[in-house]
Amino acid sequence: MSLVLAADCPAPAATTPASAAKWPLVGALVVLGLAAPVFALAGWLALTSHPAILFYATPIVAAELAIVALAIAAGFDLRAAIARLAPATRVGVAVWLVAVALADLVFAADRALALPLMLTTAIHAVFGLALWAMFETAWARHRRWFLYSAGAGTILYGVVFIAIVANELGNPGFNWIGVGVGITNIRQLGFYGVALVAMAFGLSATMRSWPALCGAAGGAFGFWLAIVSGSRVAFAAALASVLVVGVLTPANARFRLAGLAAAALAVAIPASYLLVPHEAWGFDRIISRGLSGDSIDQYSSGRTAIWRETWAAIVDRPLFGHGEGQFRSQIAAAGGGLNHPHNAVLQFLYQWGIVGTAGLALMLSAGGLRLRRLTGHASGTDFAAFGTLAGLLAIAMFEGALYHAYPVMIAVLCLAVLNASAPPRDGMTRKTEPARRDRRQP
Repeated sequence: MSLVLAADCPAPAATTPASAAKWPLVGALVVLGLAAPVFALAGWLALTSHPAILFYATPIVAAELAIVALAIAAGFDLRAAIARLAPATRVGVAVWLVAVALADLVFAADRALALPLMLTTAIHAVFGLALWAMFETAWARHRRWFLYSAGAGTILYGVVFIAIVANELGNPGFNWIGVGVGITNIRQLGFYGVALVAMAFGLSATMRSWPALCGAAGGAFGFWLAIVSGSRVAFAAALASVLVVGVLTPANARFRLAGLAAAALAVAIPASYLLVPHEAWGFDRIISRGLSGDSIDQYSSGRTAIWRETWAAIVDRPLFGHGEGQFRSQIAAAGGGLNHPHNAVLQFLYQWGIVGTAGLALMLSAGGLRLRRLTGHASGTDFAAFGTLAGLLAIAMFEGALYHAYPVMIAVLCLAVLNASAPPRDGMTRKTEPARRDRRQP
């Protein structure tokens, strides 16, 4: 073939930088969406043979690592990201990491139990840093899609949960309290429900027509999950998350949001009676436990006794705590079956002591100050992230929402979304967004 003919032929297709950059983004969205349903299925299938998959939430941790790897492929640089953190945040990170290492490697009575959980904690931190860095740069325009993916993943989890429970209905030996479908207790189903309620109503808060109806349908399914869990706390936290979204939503959309939330509840409560294989499940359990209890300890399902003993353990070792994974064997009131005190503040103080908890608080403080400036001009993405974070924090005061891997992953995602969307302190436009021209100039 002559050079002239060769020049006339079309050039071979080439992968452009823009198209190549999309694949890590698409991969991260897919991994995030599949994390919860894969965890549900893997936990159920390997419950007897490999219970560590459920206990250590291996699929969730693997999903976070995969997303970090995809972020690296899209340009994430760990050292550069740390250098961009606020000074107070960097100091908090350093203090927190030192405290975690000392608590788990030096002071923990059983280091073999502490090490896997310490690794999971470190992965959560890197996962959050990677998302924040990418939401500030290459993935800045796709924050909303990550919440869509997380919401879709929770819906898929619910579908898998229903399918497995339906399959086990005729099994007399099935553990209806522990369940094992991405949860170790039926109450933990509420974590998924609270997150889905907030994401569904937050993302659709200012929408109309079919997007608003889709949001209401997602919210109804989230309410259903929270109600089926039989958890008073989860049901209240789901309602609280909608309230937070409503407060942030523009006034002209609040009435519509309230109507859709009421409609979702009107569907979810009756539908919850369709799946009550055990008395510990469902709306009747929520009502009965909400109205019963001769003493505060009985009303709190033994939480106050656990809190008292946990506090005594904290006072016994106040600076660096007892390390992760030690609670079950050291707190007698937990009955040898609980891994956390059902209160996030006590959990952090028990695990990492005052030093580690203070480092964590300092690490998050700069972001908290930035979020205050965000509330005045928040978007639907921010509504969803705020509501989800508020709901999970509310339930974490009485349950283990900040102990178990999946709700922690969702909380970290929301923190990354909110901190990335917060305006810079100097008010300057982001590099990833085109600067707006002054309309007064020609």
